[in-house]
Amino acid sequence: MAQNNSVYTKRFQRNYLKGTIRYKLSAFWLGYLLELKSRLQHSFGKSEQPKQKFVIFTSGRSGSTLLVDLLNSSPDLQCDDELLKRRLAFPIPLIRSFAAQSEKDIYGFKLLSYQLLNVQTGIKDKHQFLDRLIQEEGYQLIHLSRDNKAKQALSIIYAFYRGQWHNQAGSKQKIAKRFELDPDVYLHFLSELKILEQFEQEMVRSREHLSLTYENDLSRPEQYNQSMQRIADYLGVTINRPESDLKKVTPSKLTDMISNKDALIAAVRNSPFEEYATVLEKM
Repeated sequence: MAQNNSVYTKRFQRNYLKGTIRYKLSAFWLGYLLELKSRLQHSFGKSEQPKQKFVIFTSGRSGSTLLVDLLNSSPDLQCDDELLKRRLAFPIPLIRSFAAQSEKDIYGFKLLSYQLLNVQTGIKDKHQFLDRLIQEEGYQLIHLSRDNKAKQALSIIYAFYRGQWHNQAGSKQKIAKRFELDPDVYLHFLSELKILEQFEQEMVRSREHLSLTYENDLSRPEQYNQSMQRIADYLGVTINRPESDLKKVTPSKLTDMISNKDALIAAVRNSPFEEYATVLEKM
C-alpha cells in the first residue's frame, strides 16, 4: 500500500511540475505572438462595442468557470474566458477588440487576480489599469471570491493531481487514487491564496462592484437563479434562466483525496494558518 501511495504522490509531483512549466511558457512567452495574431484577425472587424460590459475579477477555483457557463446560457450575453492569462504588450486594445467581435449586447470576460498581479508585468499601476477599464472602457466590476481558503487550496492541488480541472455531464472523468500530500506544498498554496485575497480586496475596496462568494452564490444549483438575478440587477439587464452541465471535481471528504490527513492537519496547526485545521478535521 505504501508503494502504491508513493506512485500516486509522484504522479501529483509530475503533474504539478508539468503544469507549472506549461504555465510559464504560455503566460510569459506566447502572449505576444497570440496578441499579434488576435490584433491582425480583428483589425478589419467591426469596432462597435457592446451596450453593456462587465469583468469578473476572481481567483482560481472560486467557481468562476461555473459562473461563466451560467452566464453564457443566456442568449443575449457573451462572457469570454481569461483574456489576460498571457503577458501582453497592449492589454486594453486586445480587450477592446474581443468585445467588438461579440454579437451580443452584453459582453464580459474573466480576469484572475494572479494574472493582473504576476503575469501582466507591463501593467505597472494595477489600480490605474482597473480604473481605465471601468471609467474609460465602461466595464462594471463583479468580484467573485471563495471564503474557505482551506478547501480552495485543496481544490487547486487536486486538480493538478488529476490533470483535469472541470467535469461536464457526459464527459469522461479521470479516476484519481489517494495520494500523500506534502504539507509544505499545501501551506505554500494557502500562502499564495492569502496574498491574492489581500490583493483582490485592495483592488475592489474603493470601487463600485458586485460581490459574490462561491459558498453563498454558486456552491449549490438552487442558488443559481438568485445569483443570476443579482447580476442582472447590477448590470441593469435581463438574464434568462441559467443552466450548466459542469460537475464538481473535488471530493467533499478529505480522505478520498489524500492518505495523510492527520499529518496535514498537524502541520496546519503549527503554521500561521492554524484556523484552517478545524475545517480540515470536519472534511
